[in-house]
Amino acid sequence: MDNEESQSATEITAPTAKGAQKRSKKPVKVEPAVFLATWRDVLVSEKDPVPKLRLMVRAGFLGEVNTGHVSELVTCLSEYHTAAERLALRLALQERFGKLSPLARRLLAELRTSFEKGINYEAREFIGYRAPRAIEDWVAEHAPTAPAAERDSWFRRFTVCLVKDSEPKTAMVGLIAAARKWVSSKGVKSSSEDAAFIRGIAVALSLPAIGANKLELILAGVSAVDEQFRKVLNRELDLERQIRTQQDNIDRLNKRGSALEGDLAKAVAERDSNAADIAKLEKSLAAAEERYDLLDRHWRGVSEQELTKQSGTFKERVSQEVVEALLALDRESPNLEIALRRLRRIQDILSK
Repeated sequence: MDNEESQSATEITAPTAKGAQKRSKKPVKVEPAVFLATWRDVLVSEKDPVPKLRLMVRAGFLGEVNTGHVSELVTCLSEYHTAAERLALRLALQERFGKLSPLARRLLAELRTSFEKGINYEAREFIGYRAPRAIEDWVAEHAPTAPAAERDSWFRRFTVCLVKDSEPKTAMVGLIAAARKWVSSKGVKSSSEDAAFIRGIAVALSLPAIGANKLELILAGVSAVDEQFRKVLNRELDLERQIRTQQDNIDRLNKRGSALEGDLAKAVAERDSNAADIAKLEKSLAAAEERYDLLDRHWRGVSEQELTKQSGTFKERVSQEVVEALLALDRESPNLEIALRRLRRIQDILSK
């Protein structure tokens, strides 16, 4: 039994290896005119021209590649949309993960420009940290659901445009969203995650020789999802740490705010108390000014009365002494002694 399986696997593997050797044979470079003629013949004669077209693009032709050459090749492909999209898809993958020949690079650029215009794709709209969400929303809005040919064509063109310079997360989210849209438009019911995974493994193992390519494809998807999940977990941990740090800062600021509110309340109370004291002092000062004014008027009046009284007494005393002095002098024999005495008494009055 084991020998039969081994023999069967060998029989399957041997032609495959021979076919691989045949496919890996690189075409010889020819003149541009011959290359273009062969290009047209392959498109017309081959049931699936894409493998031969890939080999031709990889090999190129003699001489420099110019815009005219590329335009002629694209013009030939314009009638074979599916072949053009499949060829561009393989070239786009090689560009992202490898290196293209000059002819392949320029041909891919022309095809991608045409695809971008056809599906209204603008790469600059999907740059930055919002790009994954933006590409998901864009796919939901622009992806067609029917007819089948248009749906398949859009999916291929979108993939060619997306894989050029998109960030890994943006590319993965966009491809997953487009694939889900395509599956849902086909009317395929979604199954649980474990069922889809187990069915895929079973299909890969059901072949006489285990399908390594299918297993690699399944595991690539699992690895990508697992990597994204780890990134999400790490991001979640970072966000939790940031939230805790921010919460600590908020608590500290709240405490500080409460302390400042208490200080403010004390300051307001002190201000109100000081305002009351100032009002009392202003009232007392006004009363004191009023008393001072009354006292000032009183004592001015008293002083004026006293001054008037003293002035009258002074005038009376001086006048009396002056009269006595004049009487002592105004006679036939002036009495100088009396007059002198009166003048001295006037002098004493003036000196007091």
